[in-house]
Amino acid sequence: DMLRAILYAGYRFNDRFLVNTEIEFEHGSTDKSGSASVEFAYVEYLHNEQFSLRGGLLLLPMGLTNEFHEPNVFLGTTRPQSERYIIPTTWREGGIGGLASVGNFNFRVYAVNGLNAAGFSASGIRGGRQKGSKALAEDMAIVGRVDYSPTPGVFFGGSLYQGGSGQGQYSLGENSLKVPTTIFEVHGQAQFRGWDLRGLYAANYIGDAFELNLARGLPSDSAIAERMMGGYLQAGYNVLSRRHDTMALTPYFRYEVVDTQNKVPFGFTANPAYDRTFYTLGLEFKPIYNIVVKGDYQWHRNALQSGINQFNIALGYSF
Repeated sequence: DMLRAILYAGYRFNDRFLVNTEIEFEHGSTDKSGSASVEFAYVEYLHNEQFSLRGGLLLLPMGLTNEFHEPNVFLGTTRPQSERYIIPTTWREGGIGGLASVGNFNFRVYAVNGLNAAGFSASGIRGGRQKGSKALAEDMAIVGRVDYSPTPGVFFGGSLYQGGSGQGQYSLGENSLKVPTTIFEVHGQAQFRGWDLRGLYAANYIGDAFELNLARGLPSDSAIAERMMGGYLQAGYNVLSRRHDTMALTPYFRYEVVDTQNKVPFGFTANPAYDRTFYTLGLEFKPIYNIVVKGDYQWHRNALQSGINQFNIALGYSF
């Protein structure tokens, strides 16, 4: 599968204004299962080195891979499942926001259109992304992030998303369902002396979940949960770090848990197939920083004992 081919175009109008865009083609051809999408597109006003404003189609500043998801910047042939179903990476919405830095702290706050609960399911909220495509904006959202970097290559922080997802589509009796949605995550990353260490925990909370399940007529074991959670710990070590400045060979391991029905509304039943654990063991090789070849084996476990293991090989590049 030619999973993704992404074209970047940016332009700096002057010292204050610039534009950044990414156009993404997925799965090789739109004649089959592929698609063409705008990954992000925004205008940025640079007030000074410490503060700027952005407006347009924005990548939400959550997690470790949503804003930085090029294949040569994260370990693994696939992105972590927590940053797929709990944080629905790659996640972009239309909006406006600001970026600031104070000392070793970095801040981002955006106002964007909310998610669409029509796309929520027992497997997560990924289907609720609107991607700036004629997005419903009856309900809006705020997302904020803070990171602290005590030294180059090391940072940790967290982010919080809060907004409605009903978009005026559902009601129970005379009451319109707002489906308030909260997502929070904490993360950390350290890259030093050949080591690449990362960790993340994320959870989301869906308000009006009981009423939403009734309004959508979902079966008891396919309910949208009130709470979903996931997280991972990952470690890799470049065994060539003391011999080569440009070449890297990095074995890595990732342990991850994801439960998209961690808490279901009263009267509904959690499906044990959605309580999952993933073990990923792999190796990546970079002849230069911009090119990566990686392969890994993933053990998929769930409480229903129906997980299917898989072996992956990927070739990636960026420039």
